[in-house]
Amino acid sequence: MIGYLEGEVLYRSENSVLLKAGNGIGYEIYYNKAIGDRAQIFTAQIFKEKSVELYGFEALSEKLFFQELLKVNGVGPKSAYSLVSTIGVDSLKQAIAFDDIKTIKSAPGIGPKAAKQIVLDLKDKMNFDSSVIEQSSGRTDSSFYIQAMSAFKELGFQEKEISPIIKEKLKNNEFDQAEDLIKSVLVQINN
Repeated sequence: MIGYLEGEVLYRSENSVLLKAGNGIGYEIYYNKAIGDRAQIFTAQIFKEKSVELYGFEALSEKLFFQELLKVNGVGPKSAYSLVSTIGVDSLKQAIAFDDIKTIKSAPGIGPKAAKQIVLDLKDKMNFDSSVIEQSSGRTDSSFYIQAMSAFKELGFQEKEISPIIKEKLKNNEFDQAEDLIKSVLVQINN
């Protein structure tokens, strides 16, 4: 099994890249990176009846969560990859913990039925980070996190760049509405 690759991106299509590894072999991988970039990619190899597909991830945690999603009835590799790459692992875990079907089905290719099945199958299996899921003053900081993350993803931000800012804001401030959190993060980003 191919579990990790390093190399240079030679070609990029809408959903995949062609990565030239050190051995001179080019691997087509579902992944998003610019041409000419060097990449270090954790990969999941999926064997199908007529093909073999590689899905690429920047972090091992993304790959492991992808593999968990594949165990859910009705979730195939493209849907699982869409969830991990669009929503992100932290936001997905929070959405599962709080039955947030809307966030889960916001990923391309995920409908309400699949979103409900993901919650049903994974809610009891997930180890949720207590710093991510907190109760405070009778309200859930996590719901604000999910709403803010969803808004920033729609604006084109990546989870790994915006998540630490949102978490820091939630630690230091009391917000009455998710909109207040979003405004506060926007102010920080624009300064």
